[in-house]
Amino acid sequence: MAIMPRFKPGQLVRHGHGALQLVGLVKKTMTALRRGAPAYVLVQWCGKHQQTEEYIPQDQLKLAEKV
Repeated sequence: MAIMPRFKPGQLVRHGHGALQLVGLVKKTMTALRRGAPAYVLVQWCGKHQQTEEYIPQDQLKLAEKV
């Protein structure tokens, strides 16, 4: 049974904590390739960041709350 991603394209997510927190937009999701592997999420980072898009394991991301 594959691990399904818990995020959907178009959602805002955050990575990190405190002053080092990044916010990004989910562009694409991928199911886990094998048992025990995490599902990956393609995130486009907001603001000034060297790498604008990257794949991040979903367990390192949290949904950004509305303020």
